[in-house]
Amino acid sequence: MYNMKKYLCSNERGDGFGGQFQTYVCALLYAENNNYEYVHRKIVSMEHNYSNDEKFVEKMDNLMNLEGNYKNISDVDANEIHEINIVELYNLFESEIDRYLDKESEPMKKLKEIFWKNKNKNFFDNNKKNVAIHIRRPNPHDNRLLGTDTPNSYYLNVMNEIREKNNNENKKKELLFHIYSQGSIENFDCYKNDDVIFHIDEELTNTFIGMVASETIVSSCSSFSYAAAFLTDGDVIFPKNFWHRPKSDWICV
Repeated sequence: MYNMKKYLCSNERGDGFGGQFQTYVCALLYAENNNYEYVHRKIVSMEHNYSNDEKFVEKMDNLMNLEGNYKNISDVDANEIHEINIVELYNLFESEIDRYLDKESEPMKKLKEIFWKNKNKNFFDNNKKNVAIHIRRPNPHDNRLLGTDTPNSYYLNVMNEIREKNNNENKKKELLFHIYSQGSIENFDCYKNDDVIFHIDEELTNTFIGMVASETIVSSCSSFSYAAAFLTDGDVIFPKNFWHRPKSDWICV
């Protein structure tokens, strides 16, 4: 009888939620599409716990909702595990990203079902077309400039294009833009409008769920919104200068 190998990405990460969840999802979907069984390694540590919440890692585990829904590394013979480093994993995943993120594939359907199992999918509870705008800006745990320097003009232009397209559509729904970011609210004055709601420095869990639940995600050069784009059933507007590869049906601007 064929003995299925177990699969696990070998790299433990201690950075933010987006990077860690991206790695888990890439490993999971790569495994289940290539005759491996995914086994899960629990989060050890995670950055961006700004309030020093003792239950922060537990909350992030619940947000991912992988623990307990996939076999754990502790339940598997170490000799049966095929490990792979993160650079190789990303290269393999992104080289066939359309295959791995195929909404009709069983691994993708299972992943989405598990993600929503402990959440309210009707997150916004309104009759509007909800558009999530992720604006990555510097934060106390991250000194990297790359990805935080996208000008406001980029997001404003994308928002105006969405408005114009929506106005030209028949049976259009009223738009509602959700600005997700960090920093001083005064830094976002240029976005003020009747169709805009600000979610600045809000709880990470609500921010991520809101992105996934939206009908359109305008992602930034960030693993946080990249991982949300993996799970959404909505449209994705993707920055061309991001170092990770987009799915072919995402709109690159």
